[in-house]
Amino acid sequence: MIQVFHTEDHYILQDGDFTLWCSRTTGALEPKKGIDLCSAWNPVCIGMVYGVIGKVKVHPESEWSLLLIKQRAHVGRIDIHDIYKIHKIAVIPLSGNDPGELDLELCRMHHFGIKKASLAEPDGSTGKQIQKKLKSIKIAASENIKPKNKESKDKDKFIKRIMEELVKMFNESDSFYFSETFDLTNSIHKQYSSSYSPKKFLWERVDNRFFWNYHMTKEIREISRDPELWSHWILPVIQGYVQIEHCIMDFKGDKGLSDSTHTPEFGNTKYTAPLEYDIGIISRRNRNRAGTRSKKRGLEDTGACANYVETEQFLEFKPHIVSFVQVRGSIPVYWSQSGYKYRPPPRLDKDTKL
Repeated sequence: MIQVFHTEDHYILQDGDFTLWCSRTTGALEPKKGIDLCSAWNPVCIGMVYGVIGKVKVHPESEWSLLLIKQRAHVGRIDIHDIYKIHKIAVIPLSGNDPGELDLELCRMHHFGIKKASLAEPDGSTGKQIQKKLKSIKIAASENIKPKNKESKDKDKFIKRIMEELVKMFNESDSFYFSETFDLTNSIHKQYSSSYSPKKFLWERVDNRFFWNYHMTKEIREISRDPELWSHWILPVIQGYVQIEHCIMDFKGDKGLSDSTHTPEFGNTKYTAPLEYDIGIISRRNRNRAGTRSKKRGLEDTGACANYVETEQFLEFKPHIVSFVQVRGSIPVYWSQSGYKYRPPPRLDKDTKL
């Protein structure tokens, strides 16, 4: 897991020999070595996370926010690679403001024997009253110094709504998946092709059509020096659906499967021990022109098709694995439908000959 440290100027993420310094003044991200954490002034561990989704800025005048994976669920394994589903994310504002209650999992190294409640507020009713009073004074003072006009209030309301929808999308949709070592964006067939290079960093191998946090990781990807340092922090996330089930075929059951008539033969060998295999499905949603079918139709000038989904079914019987891929999407031409009535006739919008 990744430790999150808080200093006056930075949020610092440490994962073994790698650290990511997130400026609280400019919002810039800078990867460094793990030993560089010793140069930080008074770092305080505020919890643990499972990965970095990226950073986002929803308005030109808003602050940068860092998106982290707070909770995950193990879906299954493909070969030796673990696949996870994102359950909850944490949003840390890259500014001098208080991040609020992040509710991160506590680090046992730094918070051994300390309850989570004791970290948030002082012990005793007196401490709570003092903290509450100071907070109310701070809020009142900030409001008196610079009264907000209607435009400023509308902007703050817009930023708050967008961030709430972003968090809701990750926390409630149950549709975002990732793997630290496996490429979920490419089919198994593509990963065994001659053009695929498994020696590259994971993010360099992915299919950008299904790399949903592609723009959120732009700043890290554009760093030219020390590729090993910054590539460590790029974790491709897909949207869709993943389910992997481990199955067992037992030929010694009560239904007579152990009988020689029903026991499968492979060459001269008869299997009497249970056979184990994995069966799974990976559905990848294209990030380009994703939306409801009633609002997204056809394709655009770049060739991106609306509502494009790639679904892969696979069967793994070690050391063998087979898969089948099928795709679906909107009709790949320029077309539209007027209104939302039942079965409106489609209308071709362009007659350009290809």
